Amino acid sequence: MFASLLRRQSNQFIQILTRQASNMTGVQLNTVISQLKAYAPLYLADQSWDNVGLLVEPYDDNPLVQRVFFTNDLTEPVLEEAIEKRAQLIVSYHPPIFSSLKRLTQSSWKERIILKCILHGIAVYSPHTSWDAVENGVNQWLISAFGTNGEEYISRPIQTVTENNTPSNNQQMLTITLPEDEKTDAIANIKDVMIINEIPCRTTNGPARQVSVSCPPQAISSILDLYHDEDIIRKTIQIVDVKKPVDSRQGYGRIITLNQPLTIQQVIVNVKQLTGLEHVRVALANNKTIDSPIKTIAVCAGSGSSVFTNARNADIQLTGELSHHAVLDAIHRGTTVILCDHTNTERGFLKVVKEHFERIWDSTQVQLIISQRDKDPLDIV
Repeated sequence: MFASLLRRQSNQFIQILTRQASNMTGVQLNTVISQLKAYAPLYLADQSWDNVGLLVEPYDDNPLVQRVFFTNDLTEPVLEEAIEKRAQLIVSYHPPIFSSLKRLTQSSWKERIILKCILHGIAVYSPHTSWDAVENGVNQWLISAFGTNGEEYISRPIQTVTENNTPSNNQQMLTITLPEDEKTDAIANIKDVMIINEIPCRTTNGPARQVSVSCPPQAISSILDLYHDEDIIRKTIQIVDVKKPVDSRQGYGRIITLNQPLTIQQVIVNVKQLTGLEHVRVALANNKTIDSPIKTIAVCAGSGSSVFTNARNADIQLTGELSHHAVLDAIHRGTTVILCDHTNTERGFLKVVKEHFERIWDSTQVQLIISQRDKDPLDIV
C-alpha cells in the first residue's frame, strides 16, 4: 500500500511539473546569454587568468530555456539538483572549467560534471569576475551591509578594470549573427562603422557568421534598422555582446568612506546580518579594540589578497579569505581583518541576480531557481 501511495504521489508531482513547464514559453539560449552579458559584460572580467562566458553549449542549436539554475559552485550534488529541477541552463558564479582539461573521463569530479551536463543537454555559463567588477555586482552587495541609499558612505572600486579591456574613443563593440549569404556592405557604409572580423557559425536556420563591428553608440540603431522589416533575417540576427566604455564605477573590490564612523563591533554585526553567518573570523589591528571607531572599509568578494594591495591603509579589510602572513601584515599596519570564508562573501548575491532577471522574464517565460544544495564546503564543528 505504501509503495502504491508513493507512486501515486510521485506521478502527481510529475504532472504538476509538466503542467508548470507547459505554461512556460521559454527564451532562446542566445537571448538568455545576451541578457547575462548585458547585465555584466564579459570584458569586465580579469582577462589575464579568468575563464568566463558560455562554457558548455548543448548540441542543439539555440535551444529554448525554460529553467535557469543559479549556483555559486557547480558541484556534483548541485548538478543532481539541477537535473532534478530539469534546468536547461546553469549559471555558476565560479567556472567549473578553469584550468585546461586534457581529457573527459569519469576519474575526475569536474570532468564527470561536464560529461553529465552534455548528456542532459544542459548549458553552463560562468560570469565570475565580471560580476565582481560590474557596478551592481557582488562587491556592491557586500557594501550594502553598511547602507543602500548612497547617503551612508562614498564608494569607489579598489582596482579599476585594465585599459586593455576598454574600447577607445567611446567606440562600442557589437557582434551580430547574420545568414551566411547576407552581404555586409550596408553595415560597412554606415558612418564611422568598421567591421573587425567575420567568423563562420551555425544557427537554427543553417550556416551563418558572426560579424564583429566597432562603432559609436548612435550607429547601433542604424545597424539594427537595416533588418527591421525583413522577418527571415530578423529571426537570425542576434546581439551577442555590446562593449561600453568602462567608467569609474566599475572595477574589482570596493572601498567605502563612511559619513559617520562605526565601531568594529557594529561592522561585524552588519556583516553577519547580510551574510546570515553566526560567526566570522576577526583579526583586530594592533592597539585597537572591538569598540574602536573606523571610517574606511575595503571589501573584496572571495579572496582579497591581490586586490587589497591597493587598499593597504583601510581601517577594515572584509573578504572571504587571506593568507596567514597577509593578515599579520594588515594588523601591523593598523588594519582590522574580517574573514567570512570564501563563498560566504559571494553566495548571497545570487538572490540579487534572481530578482534582476525576474524583472526581465516573467514566470510565463522562464523559471529562475537558486540551488539549495550549494554551500560552503567548510563548517564550524
